[in-house]
Amino acid sequence: MAVKTIGVLGAGVMGGGIAQLFAEHDFPVILWDVGPGLAEQGARNIRQRLRKSAEKGKITPDTVEKIMSLIRPVEKLEDLADAALVIEAVIENFEAKTGLYQRLEEVVTPAAIVGTNTSSLSVRDLAAVWRRSERFLGVHFFNPPTKLELVELVLTDRTAAETVATVKAMLTACGKTPVTVKDSPGFIVNRLLLPMINEAAKLIDAQVASVEDVDKAMCLGALHPTGPLQLADLIGLDVCRKILEGLAETLNNPGFKPAKALVERVEAGRLGRKTGAGFYKYSS
Repeated sequence: MAVKTIGVLGAGVMGGGIAQLFAEHDFPVILWDVGPGLAEQGARNIRQRLRKSAEKGKITPDTVEKIMSLIRPVEKLEDLADAALVIEAVIENFEAKTGLYQRLEEVVTPAAIVGTNTSSLSVRDLAAVWRRSERFLGVHFFNPPTKLELVELVLTDRTAAETVATVKAMLTACGKTPVTVKDSPGFIVNRLLLPMINEAAKLIDAQVASVEDVDKAMCLGALHPTGPLQLADLIGLDVCRKILEGLAETLNNPGFKPAKALVERVEAGRLGRKTGAGFYKYSS
């Protein structure tokens, strides 16, 4: 497969991880974010992660430089004109995403494919903004994108088979295993995972067991490699809350309403690993 340039919109945790993933597999990456200096900061964060891997002996310093040479942070959206595939990973807000799409479609070529990394919004509704909606789909990575093998490809009734085949080939070249799913609230993983996380948090609400024992029970009794509350901290409690609220609304099911233990931590700024505290506390 010919090497194609990848565009990534959003240089935060997910966008930066997606950019790093593609660069690690020899794809040139153009990294953009909404504010001045954010793409540069995202690139610095990628370099820091790679340097830590080099310090642990997992990669060489030369590999760090090779990967970073493939990532080009830019300030102008117009710099994505040559991207064959653009992955959007900006804030999980419908208006923010669709407003960006209206600008992006004037920049990319008619042959470009655009994927959204949304975890909670309707891909079908996002696709409605595009004139060339046959080249738009959900490309849902999991955190961290460089480590987790699965990618959900979320299709609408307009997504072309050629679009799916192209994205599958590029992901497979990066060592990923894509699965396809029709646009539906929560897709596959979140539809199954978030209710479990929420029920675990409800056990904390009811003082049925400690955080540690809830996680230990699911690891030892259900063969889960990580407990649900540990996993919630990794995902981000704010992200979990937003997905659950979206599921409750779109499925008209109050059973998805976020547990008090989840909501209180989010409102206190304890969002999980990224803030140093969630259900657990983390050292810097």
